[in-house]
Amino acid sequence: MSKSKEPIIQAGESPQSASSVESESKTLHHRLVLPIQTRGNLGKSTEAIARCEWMNARSVQWRGYDLDASNRTLSTALPNHVTFVPPSAEPEGQVVRILRGVTKAEVTVVDPSAHMEQTILRAFRMVRFPEMAAAASARATVMVYPIDEISDMDDIARTVDALRDTVDWIVVRNPARIATTRFYERSALERQLGQFGAARLDIPPLLTDTRNYLRTQEARLGRAFSPSQALTDSSLELDLGHQLILEDWLEEFFSRLDAIASHLLPTDVAARIPKPRETPAIPISDRRRGSSINLENDDER
Repeated sequence: MSKSKEPIIQAGESPQSASSVESESKTLHHRLVLPIQTRGNLGKSTEAIARCEWMNARSVQWRGYDLDASNRTLSTALPNHVTFVPPSAEPEGQVVRILRGVTKAEVTVVDPSAHMEQTILRAFRMVRFPEMAAAASARATVMVYPIDEISDMDDIARTVDALRDTVDWIVVRNPARIATTRFYERSALERQLGQFGAARLDIPPLLTDTRNYLRTQEARLGRAFSPSQALTDSSLELDLGHQLILEDWLEEFFSRLDAIASHLLPTDVAARIPKPRETPAIPISDRRRGSSINLENDDER
């Protein structure tokens, strides 16, 4: 893959404010996509893996960074594209280096560990990232996962207040991990994100039997693997039933990502993504009960 010829973003070198740059051109050449949230175990890495495979399938040039030392899920599943960043005494410095390098790829993906939200926000402030990014025709997209816990919703609200419309937003629903989002629905936070043009991503549910089977295989191998690898690696011994279920799940996931491509990709790259096909509605039959059978033979019994 050819690398971008644009320079690494340098802190403090932006000659114009974000608003003045954006007023001249709305075209984006680079995207940074990452979740900023306190709680773990919401399916953030699962979503990131599927999204990265979606970008591979759509010929998007991307690079990733795995900041989750406890799991290393993204870098293990996609080692050719993702760099594992081990913890250091200055985590903000590690994030700053990633922020300054967003012009090296069309899309930069970050999979942080839980409880890194303040570290990421401090790094954004340290280098005034929205202004720097705008000068380089780049923009960040932040993913949030509403959950029915007051402290978590307060954390999300603080993140939204800190970044406001300087980034794009995606609200992720993951029914497999988050049963309900009543605290978010019709809330002031939902209205605020709506004003900022937030997109919505509902992660399609994967059949429990197939999900458990894949987890068993990961435990057997002692490592994570991607859905595409599960479909192509014969050593994983995926039977036909699980294979068909996983293929349908991945196709549906890709279709949902296609629908919000403008929030995930640079402008020209998003423009070439195929529009999701609408599933034709199944017509409701107007037949009366029993009209499709021969009731005359009933007398012969």
